[in-house]
Amino acid sequence: MITSFDIQNLEKLLKDFYTAVGIRISIFDNEFNLVTEYPKIAPSYCTLIRSTEAGRGGCRKCDMEACLRAKKLRKPHIYTCHAGITEAITPIQLGGGVLGYAILAHMLPTEDYESAVKNACELAENYGIAKRESIRAISSITSKTTEEIHAAVSILEAVSSYVYIRNLAVWKNEDISLEIEKYIKANLNEALSSEGLCKQFNVSRSNLYQISLKAFGMGIKQYIAYCRIEKAKQLLLEDYSILEVAEACGYGEYNYFCKVFKKATGLSPSEYRKVKGNK
Repeated sequence: MITSFDIQNLEKLLKDFYTAVGIRISIFDNEFNLVTEYPKIAPSYCTLIRSTEAGRGGCRKCDMEACLRAKKLRKPHIYTCHAGITEAITPIQLGGGVLGYAILAHMLPTEDYESAVKNACELAENYGIAKRESIRAISSITSKTTEEIHAAVSILEAVSSYVYIRNLAVWKNEDISLEIEKYIKANLNEALSSEGLCKQFNVSRSNLYQISLKAFGMGIKQYIAYCRIEKAKQLLLEDYSILEVAEACGYGEYNYFCKVFKKATGLSPSEYRKVKGNK
């Protein structure tokens, strides 16, 4: 996990939100794991669904799919979950990255309440839950008008902004820098770029630069170039042709590799191999 949360203050915020809005709210990290929620105890209907292994799996899959949609859309949206309950989600964003997700859960639309209840009970039967049980439990789900749901989503979006403004969710730069370093060194033969790394690690260009500067003492492009040369130095002392070394280090052009290597070391690849190989 590369996002760190201030759980104590975050839980206070969620409690205040619930007191004001009356809708259960959950926070997930950027790897789709539940961080915290309020209230802690789920409504009877959801507890009933999760009492079955298939129901628990359905909830997990549904939450993950909602997070993936929010990550792609980069804005809040309302949806119906696998068990027929209305929910809403918004990404918690910082720069170009997604720190986590806030989910409004366990609502039914007032305007079409009977139809929504019927649909939910039918879906519950797919998990082996008797209709009489689901009908009895469904009363635990909050009923809200469409206008109230949309208003709650607007407040949810404001809450997600507050989360990062007050540093209730931050990047764990120590962790992410290690992951970036590992990824770069494992993919030096590929066309690495700042844009690709930003997408891979869900960070903005400015955040990536700051992380690189703090962890590696240089910008990310300079660090990639440094890693390529260091790997080339190692491979040149092994039984590889210079062309093979160039390709393994991400240089498609033999002549370009020789030029870059000499600029960095003061020696051509063949000279480096001869000088260092004799030691």
